[in-house]
Amino acid sequence: MAAPLSRSRPVLSPGAEGDLVASSPARSKQTKVPARSRTLSAEALEQLGARRLAELLMAQAKGDAALARTLRLALAGTDGSGRLAAEVEKRLRTIGRSRGFIEWDKVRPLARELDSLRETIAGPLAATDPRAAVTQMRLLLGLADNVFERSDDGSGTLGEVFRQAGAELGRLWALLPDRDRVGLAAEVLLLWDADGYGATDRLLEAAGPALGSEGQAELRRLLQIRLAAQPRSRKGDAFESWQGRGEIAFRLRDLADLAGDVDAFIAATEAGGRAENFAGDIAERLIAHGRPTEALAWLDRAPDRHGSEEVRHTDLRLAALDALKRQEEAQALRWEAFRRWLTPQHLRPYLRALPGFDDVEAEERAVAHALAHPDRNLALAFLVGWPNLEAANRLVRAHHGEMDGRDYGRLRPAAEALSERYPAAATLLHRALAEDVLRRASSRQYGYAVRDVRACASLAPLLPVESGFEDHEAFLARLRREHGRKTGFWTLLGDQG
Repeated sequence: MAAPLSRSRPVLSPGAEGDLVASSPARSKQTKVPARSRTLSAEALEQLGARRLAELLMAQAKGDAALARTLRLALAGTDGSGRLAAEVEKRLRTIGRSRGFIEWDKVRPLARELDSLRETIAGPLAATDPRAAVTQMRLLLGLADNVFERSDDGSGTLGEVFRQAGAELGRLWALLPDRDRVGLAAEVLLLWDADGYGATDRLLEAAGPALGSEGQAELRRLLQIRLAAQPRSRKGDAFESWQGRGEIAFRLRDLADLAGDVDAFIAATEAGGRAENFAGDIAERLIAHGRPTEALAWLDRAPDRHGSEEVRHTDLRLAALDALKRQEEAQALRWEAFRRWLTPQHLRPYLRALPGFDDVEAEERAVAHALAHPDRNLALAFLVGWPNLEAANRLVRAHHGEMDGRDYGRLRPAAEALSERYPAAATLLHRALAEDVLRRASSRQYGYAVRDVRACASLAPLLPVESGFEDHEAFLARLRREHGRKTGFWTLLGDQG
């Protein structure tokens, strides 16, 4: 057993900044600071005491208007709901009276303040006076058009705040014990009519419990009256504008979803015109309600689609076929979908459904198909993600010249995945990315090109010595010949030659 330390011997202990300092055991015990006091947290700040915290907040509030407003609201909350509602309304009306343009750097601070007001209304105020909370949330929601017209909400920050306020209003209505459900239906319609920016997109779903079946029926009746008064297009194949029949039909669709009534959803869609354009939406609901045969009929009516919408329709058709136990058709569709889009989500269930060891042969056919696919970038993404890095390596070595270097979302992850086992393929991909930037003289992307050239340099010692494969020095020399005047790139790379 080791001998005990002498009392006179200093003990090494960590200092405040992590350095080792010498102290005696007794002194170390006396001066030890709890770890939580060195970390900013509510528990640590409690140690300062109420008076000290109040002084710090007052000092900060003198130069921080947002904090000062937050503190005033917090104080108002201690005086009862009447004072809190008055403070909230005062600030909301001040914002509403403003007419100046909101510069881009003021959008987020305003969004934070509006969201703080929303939280105050939905929290402390609603807990003590739900009716006042409804009034103030309604006032907040009414600011949307004024604020949007004075700002550029490219980030969507303000839009999210107002959509959340719309949802909160719907939930607050449910707190009113003597609410008029029929009157609420008219209120929802009024808010929709006044909304020019989508602030009420989440209102109906949130207001469902407050409206109840009676309120929802009244809202449906009011919308159907409006729909009946709308003129129909003279051209049967013309798209309806959003204003008019199309907008009313979408509201009726939302109501149908709220009630879980798929037939009402279909009727609303047909009333809006060109129902086949929404065949996927109808099919999705029919499948969920156990009506796959009708879903397939609607999908058969759908016009040609492209990209993700066509994939979605295929997935819906597969869901309907599976529900009907039509496995042979489903398998054929999965294979066809994979052949077109190289989608793993179609290949995996296809392989799982095959008997015995047929899946091994089928997977080999799938990889061979990917290697021959004309979209080399798509094929590479599939092979790397599957994963089959050996096949991905073969694809790159044979067809790297056909790959689109602008597709950095696929090529760069592929290069990183291949770098350990297949450095030559990874190098070819990094070169393709860098050379594409340089060919386009995209100076804003020179930093990415430099990153790829440096990746090539790190892989250079691992490259094979084989005929026809350009080594790293030859690659750099060629870049200098072809892009020597792009000084911005060479400066970033650290090569002034």
